Amino acid sequence: MTASQPLKIALWTAAGLLLAYGFVRFFLSQLGQGRPAELAAVVAAPPPGFEILDRGNLAPAQAARELATLLASRPARVGIHFSSAGTALYWLADPAADTLEERSAGAAGTRLATVWQGQIRRRLDWAASHGGDLSPPGLAPPERRNLYH
Repeated sequence: MTASQPLKIALWTAAGLLLAYGFVRFFLSQLGQGRPAELAAVVAAPPPGFEILDRGNLAPAQAARELATLLASRPARVGIHFSSAGTALYWLADPAADTLEERSAGAAGTRLATVWQGQIRRRLDWAASHGGDLSPPGLAPPERRNLYH
């Protein structure tokens, strides 16, 4: 082994380490700053302007009866917040727009909104006697969408 061989090995090792360091720095810079200060939000609350009755764990048919009673006693935008089968639910009645809206937050984190247009009192009466189903025969089906910002 000549005197220059250890020097060559040291230089090649240093060059390889410098190249690896540069690659790692570049790669990490492309990932960004990690998690943002605020997590991407999903709506798990009713929109503003609704008077909400919080009921805890409740069967959907009972929730329909309670929302119908609440709606009969107040002509404003009202809703009920309850949970059923591990899902947090908001049922929102807007008599001026004649809409019912369900906002659900399941255990997997998915937030959904389901909107029924028209005849909200008939829908609530049907749901009270049909296990919470807000779609009686002959009425328009609901529209569903994800609630991501």
